[in-house]
Amino acid sequence: GCLGALDGTYVPVQVRLREKPRYRNRRGEVSVNVLGVCDLHMKFNFVLMGWEGSAANSCVLRDAITRNNGLKVPTGNYYLCDCGYTNGPGFLAPYRGVRYHLDEWSAGRDGPQNYKELFNLRHARAWNAIERSFGILKKHWAILRTPAFYNIETQNKMIMACCLVHNFIRESMAVDPMDHLVDEHDLQFTSSEVVPEDPNRLSTRPCMWNEYSAGAGGGGRVRGVSC
Repeated sequence: GCLGALDGTYVPVQVRLREKPRYRNRRGEVSVNVLGVCDLHMKFNFVLMGWEGSAANSCVLRDAITRNNGLKVPTGNYYLCDCGYTNGPGFLAPYRGVRYHLDEWSAGRDGPQNYKELFNLRHARAWNAIERSFGILKKHWAILRTPAFYNIETQNKMIMACCLVHNFIRESMAVDPMDHLVDEHDLQFTSSEVVPEDPNRLSTRPCMWNEYSAGAGGGGRVRGVSC
């Protein structure tokens, strides 16, 4: 089943002048590219720091899964990822060329028109857990929002320390005080509601659409989708 979601995020850093080209990301900022993997309760299961901002997300993930102590996905389970990654054992990406990100499903627009759009909407709602995790993490610690005047090794350790404290807060407090400061898109996540299918059985997606169509009268707004 679904274990959670993953994505990369940029954390600004200070590096030597000669190293800046390697650390400059696609936005033109000097940063590291941090891979975060969280469960559906927004606790980090795995974090990989150290990659330069210029590194592609797919390259960082490849490094994570090939390390001896890297990211392991038990057989039969998977993490949700966006279109920056490819489908493969243990990783489930959305359909390309089909509406996906939640801002494309804003109020007033038509709901899913076919099984691919329905799948992408349900995928996006669950995958958003990692985006909210990053948002809460950076709300807690300003040091993750602005470059710190430490060497790069120390900065990477600080990122990991922040993630560990983030997990401690999620485990120890009934409500994280930062939750309300991050856009929730009015979503709730449970492991049974993520993507109700085996990712290797694509034939179940049209069935999922048929069930939705029958329940929504063949259409309906986004607010009518149960995910």
